Amino acid sequence: MSLLASNIQYLLDKNNINAYQLQEKSNIPQSTTFRITNGETKSPSGATVQKYANYFGISEADLRFKDLSDVSKAQWDGDNFKVVNKEPVRYVPLLNFVQAGEFCEYHDDAISNEFRPIFGEGYGENVYWVALEGDSMEPDFKSGELVLIDPDIQPNPADYVIALKAGEKKVTFKMWRPRGFDEKTGEEYSQLIPSNENYPIIDSRFTPFTICGVAVERKQMLRAL
Repeated sequence: MSLLASNIQYLLDKNNINAYQLQEKSNIPQSTTFRITNGETKSPSGATVQKYANYFGISEADLRFKDLSDVSKAQWDGDNFKVVNKEPVRYVPLLNFVQAGEFCEYHDDAISNEFRPIFGEGYGENVYWVALEGDSMEPDFKSGELVLIDPDIQPNPADYVIALKAGEKKVTFKMWRPRGFDEKTGEEYSQLIPSNENYPIIDSRFTPFTICGVAVERKQMLRAL
């Protein structure tokens, strides 16, 4: 059972109602609840999930990503399990390349209909997830993979960054490499390096770009579901 399905079932049980009673009170079809909780519907629409969230008085993000039945976390300790406190959870925007480009260019609040969790402390105030596009960073990164971006820190050599090329609306994701000073102009320049050798290196002397943020974490699926 998915976490979303488990959470819906947990809330039904906690509130001592069934799918039929839920339909009467919320107009969520009984069949919809059955299909979600028995695993037939694995990815319900955002509008459907929001209906459940509104009815139970919680956020859509919590309903999707937080184990509502879990008040503690079990951790293996030799021959036994011990209970430890859960890490703090925070939900931050998930942006595509166009949204990340708009955020970089206008320095406005990131606008997103989707949010994903980060666990623990120490993350910057304005971090966000970005969904990678294309194959320019394969085999190191794959299209669709999520990378956590901090727009408030400066890159170090060999950091992965998102950058906005002059005149474009979409960011690009590459490894950043400073190159020192250009002999002709005396100005500093840097390059964006793709992992895929079929793509060209982007050189700031010929293609000006702005660093929009530095990758600080990745969320990678190791196996398709």
